[in-house]
Amino acid sequence: MNVCANVRQVLPLSFNYYAFFLKINLNLTIADQIGLVISTLIQTKKQDAGLANMENFSYYNPTRIVFGKDVVNQLGDETAKIGKNALLVIGKNSVKKSGLYARVISILNMSNIKHTTYEGVKSNPIYQHADDAVKLAKDFGADVVIAIGGGSVIDSAKAIAMGYYHDGSVWDFFNRKATPKQALPLINILTLAATGTEMNSSTVIQDTENGMKKGFSHPLLYPRISFLDPTLTYSVPADYTAYGVTDLMAHAMEVYFSKGENKLTSHYIADILKLAMEYGPKALQNPTDYEARAHILWLSTNALNGTLSVGRGSGDWGVHGFEHSLSVLYDIPHGAGLSIVYPAWLKHFKAVLLDRLAFLATEVFDADKTLSKNELSDLFIAKIEDFYTSINTPTRLQQYNVNSADKQLIIDNLLLNRVRGANHDMKEPDYSAMIDLMFS
Repeated sequence: MNVCANVRQVLPLSFNYYAFFLKINLNLTIADQIGLVISTLIQTKKQDAGLANMENFSYYNPTRIVFGKDVVNQLGDETAKIGKNALLVIGKNSVKKSGLYARVISILNMSNIKHTTYEGVKSNPIYQHADDAVKLAKDFGADVVIAIGGGSVIDSAKAIAMGYYHDGSVWDFFNRKATPKQALPLINILTLAATGTEMNSSTVIQDTENGMKKGFSHPLLYPRISFLDPTLTYSVPADYTAYGVTDLMAHAMEVYFSKGENKLTSHYIADILKLAMEYGPKALQNPTDYEARAHILWLSTNALNGTLSVGRGSGDWGVHGFEHSLSVLYDIPHGAGLSIVYPAWLKHFKAVLLDRLAFLATEVFDADKTLSKNELSDLFIAKIEDFYTSINTPTRLQQYNVNSADKQLIIDNLLLNRVRGANHDMKEPDYSAMIDLMFS
């Protein structure tokens, strides 16, 4: 690539962008600031080249959703159609405390489904727990996996399902050392509106000891059935309810800032953001508000079931990659980490996001369309950050007792995990600038 040629072609824009970066990156060296300017100019040139068109796509989602009050009562009949020996996967104690676990056991017993349970999945799941559960499943002779919990439990269950037919560790899949040829069928009982994993083929897990957190996707990981009962989310604490809202909003935005453009899904994404900001506070104010819980639950599923991606190509996912480093280093809840990273990412890349940010400002916040794109972009970023604050999710690293002295530690982990961005590339100067914004 001839960088000089690219810069010369868009030189008239360079002074404005350089002034912008100087304002927000005063702690960077001149060389790093110049590198940021060149990166921005090249990305701007790519956008101007007409890449924001609807992309070719193939859409497939075989997961069956059963939604509503008391739908878990159908678990026995549905499980019997799939298997007779179930491995149950749960977290630490919430599903037992709520009475849901006992209810599931009773339903399975009445349907003559044999079962054993793996308990102890943590909120940022680790591959070692999945390996332990695989061994339990093999010893038991499981022919179906039932996940009872939120995204971490379901992601672990997906790893367990494909690990059942593998002789090594499930981490081999995440390291791209193995590809699943077969997987146990998976049934989910969702208890937290957040990740969307209940209706997609992806899983994320980490190796805490070595500071690695990775995702893996495969068609075999689509759940067979997911039961979504909004009443099961009544007992979710306020902080995790809020983190679920920021998580689903982040998924919608990751897809939105893709290479391609689809007018239908752009409006769909804007509506998901708007509705999340309407019903999230209602669920926090009244945890047993069925309508609020139902809307948030279905919004989170739709934000990451593939519907939003059609015609857009790959989402960016740089924010998620960045957050994964924070969660693996500091065990920050995923949604909390996302509400810290996203405002910084939006501010950092604002210059190349003006059109899309302006659209969101007018569609989500009914902003005055006579404002300039720059003003609309600033308005959207400010209102998103204000919303995060209003629901008590963090927007700065120091709110999770992360010290600015850790900046290089965070950068090193980002480099270790090769955190980039499918559409808006990130390199070390970008990491540095964004971390500064997370402490500002």
